[in-house]
Amino acid sequence: AALAFYLRAIPYKNYQSIYSRAVGLGLNDKAEYAFLNANDPWIEYWLAEYLRTHGIGSWASLTRDNPDTHIFWYPWGRDFARGEYPFIPVIGALAPGSLNTVRWVSLLPPIFGALMVPIAYLYIRRFYGELAGVAAALLLAVLPASSARTFAGFVEKTGIAIPFLIAGLMLYSEALRRRCTRTALAAGLVLGSIGFIWGGYSLAALLIAVVSLLAPLAVEWRYSTEIAKTSIAVGAGFVATVYVASMYGPVSIKYGVIAVLGAAVSYVIVRAVELAQLRRISRLTALPATRLYSIVVIVLLAAGALAAPMLGVTGRALFALAWPLRLMGKFHLSALAETVAEHSSPLSNPGLFDDFVRQGNIAALFTPVAALYLLYRAFRRKEPEHLPLALTAMGLYYAVLGMLYFLQASSVAGVLAIAAALGTVASARPGSTQSRSKRQTLHTSELRLVATAALVIVILVAAILGAKTTYAMMSSQVASVTGYSLNTQQYGWLYMLDVLDRGTANDTVVVAWWDYGYWISVGANRPTLADGATSNGTQIRLLAEFFTSTSEEEATSILGKLHLKPGKTLVFVHDNALFDPVNGTLIYTIGLANFPAIDIAKSWAMLHIAGKDRLGFAVGNAKYKQTLIYKMFASAPYSFGKVGDVFPREYLETVKTNIRNVILFGEKTAPVEFKHFEPYKVILGFYMDSKGRVLAVNVNGNIYYLVQVLILYKWRG
Repeated sequence: AALAFYLRAIPYKNYQSIYSRAVGLGLNDKAEYAFLNANDPWIEYWLAEYLRTHGIGSWASLTRDNPDTHIFWYPWGRDFARGEYPFIPVIGALAPGSLNTVRWVSLLPPIFGALMVPIAYLYIRRFYGELAGVAAALLLAVLPASSARTFAGFVEKTGIAIPFLIAGLMLYSEALRRRCTRTALAAGLVLGSIGFIWGGYSLAALLIAVVSLLAPLAVEWRYSTEIAKTSIAVGAGFVATVYVASMYGPVSIKYGVIAVLGAAVSYVIVRAVELAQLRRISRLTALPATRLYSIVVIVLLAAGALAAPMLGVTGRALFALAWPLRLMGKFHLSALAETVAEHSSPLSNPGLFDDFVRQGNIAALFTPVAALYLLYRAFRRKEPEHLPLALTAMGLYYAVLGMLYFLQASSVAGVLAIAAALGTVASARPGSTQSRSKRQTLHTSELRLVATAALVIVILVAAILGAKTTYAMMSSQVASVTGYSLNTQQYGWLYMLDVLDRGTANDTVVVAWWDYGYWISVGANRPTLADGATSNGTQIRLLAEFFTSTSEEEATSILGKLHLKPGKTLVFVHDNALFDPVNGTLIYTIGLANFPAIDIAKSWAMLHIAGKDRLGFAVGNAKYKQTLIYKMFASAPYSFGKVGDVFPREYLETVKTNIRNVILFGEKTAPVEFKHFEPYKVILGFYMDSKGRVLAVNVNGNIYYLVQVLILYKWRG
């Protein structure tokens, strides 16, 4: 646990370094956001701070009727009380001692990431032995994928929920082994508690339903009724917790019903098979009870998978089942969902698959083998305690092949399954000595010893490689709002948030792509139209149509539909560039200097959501150059002399000339005379290394500084 916390907490030191420099640059009010990485942590922090200020009970007031929520999804506001999971904000509001909210929230992921290690150790050790427990703990502590959503600053629901999932699996396995309804009830309660944290409670419901149907096949038939009753107890505990969770967040009781239904159907089938055999109703009843039950369950599982949408299975849970149909072109996500990176399949391109293997490590390679071996043990040797883990590992591995969103959960379950397989191999006992000679027994023991040693070596190598990868990832990590690494940091974003906060009226609305809604609404306290919740697809489509509009009339018409007002609306775009102050040349870096592009690259998503990719629009082509987003990038830097600013301000002297040349897609652009929009602010944020030195490259004898160009236009009517 200490090793797990140490690795995951490494970025916190980096955030502190960025924070201190930001304060030194005069960004005292915005420096704290250096502790929040990516997007979702911003809203978790805002909610935690709100609850800390107004009391935990104020959660129920966070609806659209509350004016405080109207900085999100303008003009409607956001219903957090029904649309967000409360666990992280509540825990975040309970910062210990004098620790402020943002730092406490930043530390929650490594705390819960470390917590899953001892829970996993206890689980695997109890069922599979000391060696297996140590292997599970070691791998969970160091592997990149298991650390990915639990490092400092990246406050994300999946990572916080994982310890509860592992604890639920442990109790579930114990309940099945002992056929104990009290333990089963506890297992259901713990698995249901995920509904306070993460939408993955829906996957837990499917797990309970499937395990319930298969459990009678993993015991001798005389125990089938007893094991079915155990499953009902799990379902009952689950539905009870889910019902309570549904009062405080976006939890659907239908998933509780699915869990109970699976358990109840299992019991009904068991009783029906027993009754049918007793009365010899048909020729089928002459079959052994387990075979007859198997036939019915296979039919039910197939029918359930096909009828999943009608049973209320939606969203990621549905996609986890149906992703092969997407690769075949038979099943589609929404246009918006198709543009989200974590919804991609690692099978869709070699780069994503390489990343899947690199982060998943041993879990990416051996999870199916380990899970199948546990299933074999469950059904062949009548050991039902393997079912929850085996089916979780197999199910999540199947899911991650369709959607990288499941990478951490899949990796954790895979690691547990691999450790369990190691334990079963190491502790396997030979068959009866009456049927085996001493020589056969000795040979089997030697093979088992060799297999165990080989597995231990593989696990140790995987742990060493994983630890090196994780350490490298964590050592350079900084919050995305402040750059890409310790040696590629910038403060332009924090400065822009300060400009918006200090220099604009409170009712100024910022029109930005949804990726930046949280940063602006939380960081500048200004309303935005969309954010990472992506809860209003219609509004995001209007945003996409606005940025890809080909006339100002079309653009202003969309702003009117969004209830915006001239004079109180700013439009924001930004990207990376190379800047030569001597010659006054700015070159957008898309495809250059091995430096990532931002909004220019993301405009493919805007085109896709707006449906314009089907009309021949593509990033960089002639049609794209008619769009508003292109014209704003192409034109705004020419106004630098009037509305430009530099950050850090100490580099103001570096910029000795106006920007005379703007290069985009290898061509010099021309300034655009807008009728309805005017440049409001153009900020050049210089990238720096860990020592505060500006980053620059030499191109044909000219020195180009790496900068982030942050552009604000004002809708003047």
